[in-house]
Amino acid sequence: MPKQARRYGGQSADERDHERLTRLRAAAIELFGAEGYAAASVERLCSEAKVSTRHYYQLFSNKEDALLDTYSEITSASIANVQLALEKTAGLDITTRLQSAVQAYLDPMLDDARKARIAFVEVVGVSQRVEGIRLQFRNGIVELIQREAAAAVKRGELTPKDFRFRALAFLGAVNVLVHDWSIHPDHVDAGRLSDQLSDLAVELIVQA
Repeated sequence: MPKQARRYGGQSADERDHERLTRLRAAAIELFGAEGYAAASVERLCSEAKVSTRHYYQLFSNKEDALLDTYSEITSASIANVQLALEKTAGLDITTRLQSAVQAYLDPMLDDARKARIAFVEVVGVSQRVEGIRLQFRNGIVELIQREAAAAVKRGELTPKDFRFRALAFLGAVNVLVHDWSIHPDHVDAGRLSDQLSDLAVELIVQA
């Protein structure tokens, strides 16, 4: 039989790696989200997370990996919230479904300005690799909006339009407005911003 992996402090090697990764993600949210990606070093991430650089490089190849991991975790969680919102509003009209989905996507990020800054500011222009991942997420959201709109057309709720153009216009507005909010969070309440953006989605996709 294969030898059982050695345990330290009651944890397996995989469990210890998961705990280190959790601490590194928390450190990345704090440093990338509060001070910016460029200002944070691997050494500072490790110090904040109380993880050795040796263990860091067992999990990530470089600092960019930590940014991508944290960004993907934040964005994937919001997309999972959207799927739940769409399940809960199944059978309802496109306006209700769209507003619910937009708020489900934005609210977790607007609850923490650091996460919003990472998702909408710090990932922009870092590298071709990061931009490719960002565009994959963006295109997935555009396709989701297109599918919902096409289904509403079949139900007779909407007339055919260029929904891709409207979805891209909406996401562009989201990027600008959330970016501004992440810099000046006192200018508008997060809940109010979420409501305004969900209303904007309806104006662009449903009413325009």
